[in-house]
Formats: sequence, C-alpha cells, structure tokens
Amino acid sequence: MANSRLGRGFAALISDMREIDSPEIASYDEKGKLNQGVNEIAIDLIKANPNQPRKTFNEDSLNELAESIKTHGILQPLVVTKIGEYYRIVAGERRFRAAKRAELAAVPVIIRELSEKEVREIALVENLQREDLNPMEESEALYNLLTENNLTQEALAQAIGKSRPAVANSLRLLTLPVQVQALVRDLSLSTGHAKVLVAVKPAEMQIALAKEVVEKKMSVRDLEERIAELQKEKKAPAERVRTLSPEFKALLADMQRVFGTKVKATGNDKKGKIVIDYYSADDLQRIYDLIERLKEE
Repeated sequence: MANSRLGRGFAALISDMREIDSPEIASYDEKGKLNQGVNEIAIDLIKANPNQPRKTFNEDSLNELAESIKTHGILQPLVVTKIGEYYRIVAGERRFRAAKRAELAAVPVIIRELSEKEVREIALVENLQREDLNPMEESEALYNLLTENNLTQEALAQAIGKSRPAVANSLRLLTLPVQVQALVRDLSLSTGHAKVLVAVKPAEMQIALAKEVVEKKMSVRDLEERIAELQKEKKAPAERVRTLSPEFKALLADMQRVFGTKVKATGNDKKGKIVIDYYSADDLQRIYDLIERLKEE
C-alpha cells in the first residue's frame, strides 16, 4: 500500500507541474500585462536550484535565447518557490540564465509552495521530459526518482511519459565504470556505444574499448565488430568459431543491440543454442516486453 500511495503522490505532483509549466501558459496578455497567477520578481532575488540535474548548458543556445528575450521578453514564466528571503527556481533555469545575459532587472514567475523533495523531483522530471540531459545525467535522474519515491520502473516510466525499456536501458548505464561514464557524460561516447559496452565484461575491457572508440572515432557498428573479434580470439577450440557464419554473427550482433544485453550462441547455422543474458528481474521483464512488442509488429 505504501508504494502505491507514494506512486500516486508523485504522479499527481508531476501532473500538476505539467499544467503550470506549460508552453501554453504565457507571461503576458495581448496588452503586455501580466496574466493571472503570474508575478514579476527582481532577478537578484532568484537563486538557481543547487540540485539542478542538468550540469551543462549549450553556450550558443543560451546566447540565442538571450537575444530573443531582449526582443520579446520571457514568454513563458519561470516556476519558483520561496526559500527565506529569496526564491529558488523549480522550472526554467535555462530561461533564468538567458535572462541574466539579457540583463533583465525582473522576470515573470509563478510562485508555488513546495518542499525540498518536491523541488528536486520536479527539476528532475522537467529535464527528463524536455530531453535536456546528457545520457549520464538522465540515468542519474531516473535512479534518484526511483529510489526517493520507492517507485517501480513501470510506474516511473508512466509518470514521465517514457517506455519501460527506455528507462531500464538508461539505468543500466550506471553499471559502467566511472571512466566510461565520464566519456558518455561529455558526449565523447554516444548512448549507442554505451549500451553496447554495458554487455561487455570485465570492467577493464569496457574501459579499454571505450578509449579505443574515442581514439579511432569508431561507430557503434565498428565497436560491435571489434567486440566480436575479441570474443573470437578468446574462444577455444577454434572449431567453435568456424561453425558460425558471417550472417549468423551479424544476426547475433543485431540481437545484442536490440536487447541491450549480451547474446551468445553455440552450434552452427543448422542447429545450436542462443543464450540471452539478463541481470535482474527488471532486466528480464524489459527483455520480455521487447519480445512482446516485436511479436505485434
């Protein structure tokens, strides 16, 4: 019962935020007056959220937004909550940063009474729904929402409007070594590369392959082929390698990419066994969901 109550409370909070932090809500009416429920606050009284999950902001994009604000103002109000004598941003930090660059003295806001936990949750969800986070920031945001609200992956996926497999795949990036996570965080490695590396063991091999991808500018397909080569070198006896045709190997590589996990095969093109690895009950459910969707197509 406790899990269900927490899940409904979280979903209700997010639903409420969708209503007030919507592009359809304008700061000003046609006459240039503040719309009902919108206030103007001195920008010096507003502080950024120290728990903002988004750590990097594109400089060119911020400058473009600042120029737009100079001309048109802030079209969509920020959402803030009062903390002592100041206001903390709940949603709209990018608009806030651009407004400072545009040297605005005051900005339009909607003021909400929210707890520290609610502010943190809303900031996480806002960035997830707008896809403003890099892959590692997204993984960390999902993990924090799961653990802080005692949610299942299914409940979280429904609340933020993502598929359950997408949530599961994102969370698996947190199993990568910190050195590999750093390369994903600064976008040296793509999400596709990271998903392939998740299935590689041990950690030392993941790190070595990640560095090789960056140095050689390898595509995801290049990485899959490189992993296949390494696995081929390790297999013994050599006869086991020769039993798999190039077409069969390509099939296994495709399956590994689709299922986001290690896929092994023994035998040959006519007879054998395919093994799909999973690492938790959630991971098994994710694979099952993928198979069910494939059956419907």
